[in-house]
Amino acid sequence: MVLVMVAKITFPATDTRKELVLKKIESVHIESGWKRLTDTAEITLPRKAIYFENGKRKVTFYEVKKIFKKGDPVIIELGYNGMFVKEFTGYITHVSADIPIKIKCEDEMYQLKKIPINLSVRKTSLQELLEKMIPKYTIDALEVEIGAQRFAKTTVAKVLEYLKDEYSLYSYMKGSQLVCGKVYADDSDDAAIKLNLEKNVVNNDLNYKSKDDVIIRINAVSTLSNGSKLEVTVGDENGEERQLSYYGIEIKAELLKIAKEDLKKYKVDGFTGAVKCYGIPVIHHGNKIQLTSNQYPDRNGLYYVEETVIDFNESSGYRRNVKLGDKVTA
Repeated sequence: MVLVMVAKITFPATDTRKELVLKKIESVHIESGWKRLTDTAEITLPRKAIYFENGKRKVTFYEVKKIFKKGDPVIIELGYNGMFVKEFTGYITHVSADIPIKIKCEDEMYQLKKIPINLSVRKTSLQELLEKMIPKYTIDALEVEIGAQRFAKTTVAKVLEYLKDEYSLYSYMKGSQLVCGKVYADDSDDAAIKLNLEKNVVNNDLNYKSKDDVIIRINAVSTLSNGSKLEVTVGDENGEERQLSYYGIEIKAELLKIAKEDLKKYKVDGFTGAVKCYGIPVIHHGNKIQLTSNQYPDRNGLYYVEETVIDFNESSGYRRNVKLGDKVTA
């Protein structure tokens, strides 16, 4: 079966124009990951851009830049043989002045970057804090207590950056829902996506390490209900540093015990790096992938996805670069 790449870029109607649909593009580049805060996309238009208005085919050249404005909504769908997958939803942040025209976009976090915050709270939960800041959004937050906080003359996105830096609580948008503190937990019940390194992986940049070769030092930090922190360090003195965050653990010996148990999860045989796949199957960060190999069956393993990068163009095809996160050990 011959696979024919298809694209559909929809720009919903605004106050200044009707809905527009692009079906002929030069390329699309999308970056998405739980460490990024904001997912981004870049659309490159052909020199002769073809779009549809009210179902009628139109052709435009330099006028394209005048049509698309900063803040306009955009939906990117890609696929094969007329079957589309929604890969990105967001807003235009920049339209280039050069030809070919490049349209840069950000996901729903673009809107949160504009929401001003002047807020002072006593000890509260993370969920309650976020609900006070953005009551119109759905929140899916880790169940933790946050000490008294005061945020003056800032934005929601800046507060989310603060939560990441101070408490290792990472935030990202899942459509119009804000997820905070749940790195892999929100999709952990989804079925693992199977990838065979010799069959349905284009190429890979993987490095296999045995557990004896994993040199790592863990800085374990417990945030207490009053906002103070308790810290311990376990692992190899000169190892790669990784910070693990815990909440409400008030006894140092208990934190040390938990940190040593979690250290075992990293001292395992497994791959690091990324695999480049075709556009299908659809893989997003937070998913689990089951890597198998006919050549090295002893290296089969289950991994979380940390980040994906999608490239869609005529020369290199429809590809999804998948960065591996932690190995699933339980």
